[in-house]
Formats: sequence, C-alpha cells, structure tokens
Amino acid sequence: MLHDSALLPLLTALVAGALAARMAGSAVRRFAPQKPLWALGLLLFAAANGAAAYGTADGWGEASFTVYYLAGACLCVALLGAGSAFLALPRSFALVMLGALVTACLGAAVSVILASVDEALLAASEGLGAPPNEALVGHAFLWAIAMNSVGTALLVAGAVVSIARRRKPGPNAAILAGVIVIALAGTLTRFGGEELLYGGQLVGLIVLGAGMEWANRSLPTRVEAVAA
Repeated sequence: MLHDSALLPLLTALVAGALAARMAGSAVRRFAPQKPLWALGLLLFAAANGAAAYGTADGWGEASFTVYYLAGACLCVALLGAGSAFLALPRSFALVMLGALVTACLGAAVSVILASVDEALLAASEGLGAPPNEALVGHAFLWAIAMNSVGTALLVAGAVVSIARRRKPGPNAAILAGVIVIALAGTLTRFGGEELLYGGQLVGLIVLGAGMEWANRSLPTRVEAVAA
C-alpha cells in the first residue's frame, strides 16, 4: 500500500514524466537543440522524485538515494539550463558549454555511483525527509553544488537575456518564474516540513513546463524559416 507521504513526490514524478514525453515528442516532430536537453532534464526530474516517493514509502536504500542524488541533485538542473542556453545564447557558446556539460555529467555519474553511502543516515530518514547530503561519503557532493549552480545560472541568464532582447519574453518569463519557485521551495524547508519542498517543486515544475511549451509553440516552422 502506498504511504500517504509518498503521494506528493509521486505526483511530481508523474507530471515531470508527462512533460518529458511531450517535449521528446515535440523534438521528434520539429527538432530544436533545446528540446532533447529539456526532455532529458525533465526525465531526470521525474526519476529523482520517483526515487523520493519510493524511499519515503518503503524506506531509503543505497539504490534509491543514489538515483535521487544523481538525477535530482546533480544532473537535471544542469540539463535544463543547457537547453535554455541554446534558446537564448550564441550557438557557438552553447555548443562549447554542451561539450563541457557532457564531460561533467560523466564525472558526476562516476563519482556518485562509486561513492560509499552512510547506511545509518539513510535509516534515520523518515517521512518526506530525504537523507542529508552527508549520507554520500566523500566529496561527490561538490558535483551537485557545481552543476546546480551552473544549471541555475544558465536558466536564469538565458531567460533574462531573452527578455531583455524581447525574444520570446513571455515564455522566458514563465521559465524564469518556474526556476525561482523551485529554488525557493528548497529554502522554504527551513521554515516548515518537506511538504513545502515537494509542493513547491510541483508548482514550479508546472510553471517551468508551461514556459517551455510556450517557447516551443513560438518557434518558427520550417516553412517560415525558409521564407525568412
């Protein structure tokens, strides 16, 4: 039977998975470089919340925590940010950034998968509370700090630059708002329970997904691009 406290991260995982599938379908129908990156980032967001739902309902283990940490703390924001870089920044810069990101993703994956996990800290995590970063022994947590910082900076910078240039200001404002809500969700956990984290992530995810969908709909069709 599903534990009540697992419903919120499970719902977030389902919404993220649906958005990822829609974005992937859009990439197949009409390719743009940001679409597969956004789809992969949303899929990782879904995986992280799915692992959180499992850990909350059945108890955290090494596998569920590793998936949660690698997919959610290290990779998803970086890939979402890379997608936004292609939407707003010069193509040459975005390609260099993507190459560096692929290398960083491989490094993060190897570091997190090979890192030892503190079983006592996993066992102490109850309810909606995910295990602390210290549950991952060693310095693998540095990947999460670096990649989250870079990914968030790319998301925010890409949105701000596009708004300033009046390039898809509406979609980019929605993307920026979604990023801010998701970031604030983690901060709000200092003032309340983990419900604020997952609830805030769900709201931010919906706003972020709406901005991405809006941005995709405003892309020129191939006929329009040729005519231009």
